[in-house]
Parts: sequence; structure tokens; C-alpha cells
Amino acid sequence: MSTRITLDHVLVDTGSADCEGCLAYRDGRLIGVLTQLDPDLHGDLGVGRHWFLEAGFGPVAAEPRPPTFLTLDEACAWLDGRTAGAGPRCPASDQPVTPRCAAAGHSPSAGWCETGHAPRR
Repeated sequence: MSTRITLDHVLVDTGSADCEGCLAYRDGRLIGVLTQLDPDLHGDLGVGRHWFLEAGFGPVAAEPRPPTFLTLDEACAWLDGRTAGAGPRCPASDQPVTPRCAAAGHSPSAGWCETGHAPRR
């Protein structure tokens, strides 16, 4: 796992069973929210228990369709590759900040970015 990427385990209210999650930080700054895909909801797609980027910040937010990751180590390596060498990370404190969603409606749980919730089984 990258030493620059750190994780905090959290529960994420996605509106579905995909609630196990991690906040991903690079050098102490939040760069992503990962959730573990529920095998009952996503097993038929072959991604049950994989990790998915629900939301990204900074350079990670520009990813139009992030992949799923078999392990958190894979996710951290991917995040590290997307954020290495990134320029200034925070605007001046008097500047408005507009969050953007990395998944842009492609989230399996679809709970972020006001795209609605995944159907319950």
C-alpha cells in the first residue's frame, strides 16, 4: 500500500447494502470515498466484495468511470497514480469550493451525486 495514501474505515450511507467504506487521504487531504460492493447486489456482475470509488476529489474527481478494485491495496495504488505530482491541492480559504462526483452517476449504489439509490433486493 502506498505510504502517501491512508485510509479510515467508515460506514457510508449509500442507501443500499454497500455500506462498508473507507475515506482515502493523500498527505492528510481527502481524495476519495471507497465502498465495498455487496456480493448479494453485485455478485452476478463479478464485482461482489470489490472496492468502488463512490466519490473523488481533486485530480481523482476528473475520472469519468473509475474501475473497481479487488483489494484496498489496488485502490490505493490507483489513487496514488492519479494524485502523484498534483499541483496545489486547496484553494485559498476565501474561495468557494464546489464538490464534484468522480462516479458521475456511474456508482453501483448510486447514492452520491443525487443520482438516486440502487434498487433493493
